[in-house]
Amino acid sequence: MLDSFRVARYRFTLDCLSPIEFRTFAGSTLRGAFGSVFRRLVCITRAPTCEGCLLRHQCAYGYVFETAPAPDSQRLRHYDTVPRPYVFDAPAGDSLAVAEGEQLEFGLTLIGRAVDYFAYFVFTAQKLEESGLGAGRQEGKGRFRLTQVEAQRADGQWVSVFRADQGLDMLRVPLIMGKDLVARAQGLSPHRLHVHFLSPTRLRFEGKLTDEVEFHHLVRAMLHRLSGLLYFHCSAEPSWDFSGLITLAQHVRTVQKRIQWVEQERYSRRQRRRLPMGGFMGEMTVEGNLEPFLPLLVAAEYVHLGKGTVMGLGKIRIVSEEGSEHD
Repeated sequence: MLDSFRVARYRFTLDCLSPIEFRTFAGSTLRGAFGSVFRRLVCITRAPTCEGCLLRHQCAYGYVFETAPAPDSQRLRHYDTVPRPYVFDAPAGDSLAVAEGEQLEFGLTLIGRAVDYFAYFVFTAQKLEESGLGAGRQEGKGRFRLTQVEAQRADGQWVSVFRADQGLDMLRVPLIMGKDLVARAQGLSPHRLHVHFLSPTRLRFEGKLTDEVEFHHLVRAMLHRLSGLLYFHCSAEPSWDFSGLITLAQHVRTVQKRIQWVEQERYSRRQRRRLPMGGFMGEMTVEGNLEPFLPLLVAAEYVHLGKGTVMGLGKIRIVSEEGSEHD
């Protein structure tokens, strides 16, 4: 089922030339900054929005940041947007300050066809050096230099694919394929797992956000997200038995759960107001027939789950009872 799935995971390292301050959670700020500069660099129509643009489906910005179903799409064709093919993985916390002389690291995951646009993100980061990042840019804050970008291999090791003094080496960018996720899943316990929620996770069930999370909530969210990513970005038609898997998931027991709701906000430029973006964090331990869900869980470690994933929400880590885990 994940045969066509592919992702690339990157780690950006910035040298801070002046203090960088994030007054809302960093993932929201990074997504907004990259999106704004990316659009300015590639949009040739200068239209105020992507809606109605004749070039929307041929534009790099339109594809990555304002993804919409193609006119001939057989799925979600009545929706304005579909799952975006990227995830920013930023330091956690509702606010963050990095001092001058220190380094700031953040992650970026590109999914399916979006891996072809990696160089655009590097170029965007270089252009952000000129304008700065975070709050207080008018006072000289937020200045940095992109020094290195690394990419992760399927075995978890990192290789350098960009250095400021050497440029970009696209030939060294490793891809993580569906078969790699299946191989990783085979090393997990099919009977008992710990699920760690590393960033605020926002799951909807019956139209409402829930913090009374059970395993079937995770499975519903994973099926929804992964099926959209596979169809729109990996040219694959998922054929999972949704109802059958959800029924199986409802028989998986939660034997331990320690989660709490974490409040945070982000500022929406479009709506010109702060929006609540809280979610639950913590961990849960589940037991039962987990084998059918293992590849889904491994894939969710890369692409996150729930709402707000592009900003880094919904980050999970799966740990076997035996202690095997993936960083």
